[in-house]
Amino acid sequence: MTTSEPPGEQPPGDDTALLTAAFNHAWAWYDARANRAIQAVNYYVVATAIVVTAYASSINGKHYGFGAALAIAGLGLTAVASLAGLYEVSAAGLAEPAITEMQERIGGKLKTGSMRIASREMGLRRRLTALAIIFGLATAFDISALVDAVTR
Repeated sequence: MTTSEPPGEQPPGDDTALLTAAFNHAWAWYDARANRAIQAVNYYVVATAIVVTAYASSINGKHYGFGAALAIAGLGLTAVASLAGLYEVSAAGLAEPAITEMQERIGGKLKTGSMRIASREMGLRRRLTALAIIFGLATAFDISALVDAVTR
């Protein structure tokens, strides 16, 4: 590992410590944001299980007004969780170009293709599409629960 020299004295593209620091920064950003997105989805799943259980109990007990209120709460929960999840996934995606570039440069220095995995693995569009579909289906479920509770 080479040591950093003051600006203007180091050869361009030959500072391994700086390259490693840049990669670690981009990876820390990506990892933190991706973990937050996963946490948002996990909290959403738990909260949805509670709301669905309460909704089923209210419908079985013929408390349709309360069931409608729970369906509206489910819509709000879905809206908040989808905004949080999609925001965090988008924020994580900001690090993808830097991670890919740093892995390419590190792989080039080491003369190995095995370091060049980010360009094959990451895909912000796929994750955003998957989350949008999941939350879209959840919204449809919430709306159908609301219609069911109101029309009984």
